[in-house]
Amino acid sequence: MIVRIDAMDEAMPTRRSEDREDIENVEAWAEVIKEVLRLVPMDRRAAVLALAAKNEEAEREEWERSAGALKFVDLTEDYKNSPGIRHWHTIMRLKSLVVQVFVRRITNNHSPKDAAQILFASHPYGTGSGELRDYLERANVS
Repeated sequence: MIVRIDAMDEAMPTRRSEDREDIENVEAWAEVIKEVLRLVPMDRRAAVLALAAKNEEAEREEWERSAGALKFVDLTEDYKNSPGIRHWHTIMRLKSLVVQVFVRRITNNHSPKDAAQILFASHPYGTGSGELRDYLERANVS
């Protein structure tokens, strides 16, 4: 069942891309993270959040120590055995799951035209071209 609230029923704003205010909106990000966490089994959510917070703190401390300089990556056994490499395929499948769920929620809660405008907006805070279409074309998906 799809439940629409008044704020969602209002006319779509003309701006579809995120701006600096959006990127800095802690409450909005918390809602996005909450949606991702709903995909995690209930009994694993606290552990996932705790590990993510621990990793974020370590990354921030490393960034502060290096003053934001590029980090040399040593391709030793430690790197090869890191969770990001060890679980590479699982991580890709989970990222795909997140994309599928978010696309479904956007298309279920907006008109086809509005959903397309949201999904195919140019993202100035994204990576690469910032255009989803470019990557779907590369994957031969249309």
